[in-house]
Amino acid sequence: MFLGQSLGFTAHTLETNAAYLHNWLRVLRSDKGAIFKHAADAQRACDYLIARSEAGRAGAGVQAA
Repeated sequence: MFLGQSLGFTAHTLETNAAYLHNWLRVLRSDKGAIFKHAADAQRACDYLIARSEAGRAGAGVQAA
């Protein structure tokens, strides 16, 4: 959610967020090691999106000049 805000995504409804969190609780309760795998996956996804966003901003600046 924080990355989405940083990149300008709109907020989801409260019900969607509750369902999303409920699903994560189910996953984490069933596999105690899941937090480490999914946290690493999430970090890679964040790094990719931030890099793409920064590259897009840099490219837009070059085109505007």
